[in-house]
Amino acid sequence: MRSIWQGTLAFGLVSIPVKLYSASEDKDPRMHYLHRPCLQPVRYKKVCSACGEEVPESELALGHEYAPGQYVLVEKEELEEVSGRDAEDRRIEILQFPRAEELDAVYFMKPYYLEPQAGGHRAYQLLRQALDGAERVALCRFVMRRRVRLATLRPYQGQAMALETMHAPDEVRSVADLDLGESVSPSEPELRLAQALIDTLAGPFVPHDHPDAYRARLEDLLGRKAAQAPAAAERPVGEDMGELLARLRASLELEGAHA
Repeated sequence: MRSIWQGTLAFGLVSIPVKLYSASEDKDPRMHYLHRPCLQPVRYKKVCSACGEEVPESELALGHEYAPGQYVLVEKEELEEVSGRDAEDRRIEILQFPRAEELDAVYFMKPYYLEPQAGGHRAYQLLRQALDGAERVALCRFVMRRRVRLATLRPYQGQAMALETMHAPDEVRSVADLDLGESVSPSEPELRLAQALIDTLAGPFVPHDHPDAYRARLEDLLGRKAAQAPAAAERPVGEDMGELLARLRASLELEGAHA
């Protein structure tokens, strides 16, 4: 695995050097848009919606649409200023230690693994065991990709700790607008039957008991298609005008040198 962030975890006056790794990965086979006659990927260009010109990298800028069709430029330095902390801050700051059941899962975004670095293993395991014994998690704040993020740190699978980034409170939608049928009251027999069904299907969650059936079928389809495809050959001439012109020029230069 390759780390995506590194810095220190502040536990009181103890600083634990750590690295952050993504705890999950997307394994769906990658799909591309192809030009059907050529069977080659389609390239996308950045084109201005007003003048129709292709925009070079040097002319790209960030902006915010404050009214329909009206934008203001926002500079990178301005984004760093409004972060509220140094955008290059490399510290995970523990704010408090709530109980895990006090945190609703709807706030969680993405899980990561936290790995101790040289000199930090003892303090890392100390914090992990202390959290485990207290049956609490650590509510943290840190800067990731130039944005201050809230996160939860908790013991994971015996020896490790997992960190999950969290949504801000106002990013979680309210259920107030949902039609939940509050006026409907199930009868006692209905509740007893529903509970009986739940008891019948009760059991621990075993991740490997629930493989991704769609991905397995998709991989099987793609494997069969690849086996039936013709052997790899030279790319058809004309699918890339720039490449074709370059080859023609190189050929002319080569012939001229031989003349």
